[in-house]
Amino acid sequence: MTRGSNFRFAGCAIDLGCIAAALSMAGIWQHPGRDYPVWTTATIRLAIYWSTWILVSQRLDTYLVAASRSLGKSLRSVVETWAVTWGIAGLIDVKMLESVGTWKTLVGGLLLLTVVRVLWLKLPVAALQGWRARVLVIGTCDSARSLTVGSDARSKMNVIGFVPFPGETTDGLPHLRQLGQLDDLQQVVTGQNVDFALVCPSDQAVTGDVRSVFRQCDEAGLGVQYFPSFLDLDHLSVSLTWAADRPGLAIHSQPNQSLAQFCKRTIDVIGAGAGIVLLAPVLLGCALAVKLGSRGPILFHQTRVGKNGATFDCFKFRTMYVGAHELQEKLRSHSVQDGPAFKIPEDPRVTGVGRMLRKFSLDELPQLFSVLFGDMSLVGPRPPIPSEVKNYSWWQRRRISVKPGLTCVWQVWGRNRVSFKRWVEMDLFYIDNWSLWLDLKLIAHTFQAVLRGTGM
Repeated sequence: MTRGSNFRFAGCAIDLGCIAAALSMAGIWQHPGRDYPVWTTATIRLAIYWSTWILVSQRLDTYLVAASRSLGKSLRSVVETWAVTWGIAGLIDVKMLESVGTWKTLVGGLLLLTVVRVLWLKLPVAALQGWRARVLVIGTCDSARSLTVGSDARSKMNVIGFVPFPGETTDGLPHLRQLGQLDDLQQVVTGQNVDFALVCPSDQAVTGDVRSVFRQCDEAGLGVQYFPSFLDLDHLSVSLTWAADRPGLAIHSQPNQSLAQFCKRTIDVIGAGAGIVLLAPVLLGCALAVKLGSRGPILFHQTRVGKNGATFDCFKFRTMYVGAHELQEKLRSHSVQDGPAFKIPEDPRVTGVGRMLRKFSLDELPQLFSVLFGDMSLVGPRPPIPSEVKNYSWWQRRRISVKPGLTCVWQVWGRNRVSFKRWVEMDLFYIDNWSLWLDLKLIAHTFQAVLRGTGM
């Protein structure tokens, strides 16, 4: 067993101790289950939670990144692993043993697992020296330098040197010692007592050589972390995916944070549901005003483009006279919005009631149902119509790589005052810098923008 394996084993043992402590806090040693004595029930519960944690942690690679290397990633990983473990093991527990203290187990486990990772960073550096993995860098792309320079990198792993791929230049790694050529890899791994490898092939590396490195590392029992040059994609992020039982890489314009995405969807459902209930009198009042204000249906239906180009039916309160859409091209020369979007001040097609609804964005309220059904989100780029998307430049199409929303950066800070190019840049800024905190800030600022009545 390598020292890296020992480290992961020790980490798993500590986590299992945290789980046992959380279950003890929940009272498993005081309450018997169905037809079982207390100690038998407690032992079964421990076995259920421990085995589930081990299986889930292996599936989610919980110990791939240590807290000492990236506390944020480590905490996010342990939260996801514990949430899945608690859900599966808790369900089995309830069915078999009439579980007690379920919520105490969840909270207690989350606190203990988190505290352990935070305390690990507070240990004296000298105590961590024995735990630092001996790392071999294979390849010389920019990632190899970024991962190994600086005191922070040296304090978290012991980089013993590097081995280049054939044809690669070694000028970018003057701070590391070259330990040989690729043909010498087996001897280097054996002679240097390597724990795991950072494989960082440059554009000059041959695919067959990279595959050979993976095979040799596997035969030597080494863990491998892969940082190829072709994944240096600025705003894009990468995650594993599977299709037809084959592993692959999924490229995301938005960080693939499953827990954060789940929270975003939860906020969408709760926010849209609460909005529909609380604003029901407003919705009825708007519907009555539209019906009495002009001839035609209450709702205006239009096909819009959603995430990754999928289309959906979007509904708004009708703010224009019947047949107004057919006049759009005739009025195109009066549009104050450049690009494929269309906006004109004092639009003659807008009814009196519609003008008031637009001013305070009340015409958008039916889209809360689209949020509830999953076609839209509370926050995201505004959904375009298909004819606009057809005229997008190649770089502008990235704004439809995420789910559209009721509000966005443009809606709050650029509405009716910026060019279409700047509008798209605002949407791309949101996509590249997305976080739950950014969503919450935009929602708060949206209320201010609505009260100011800046809509057209």
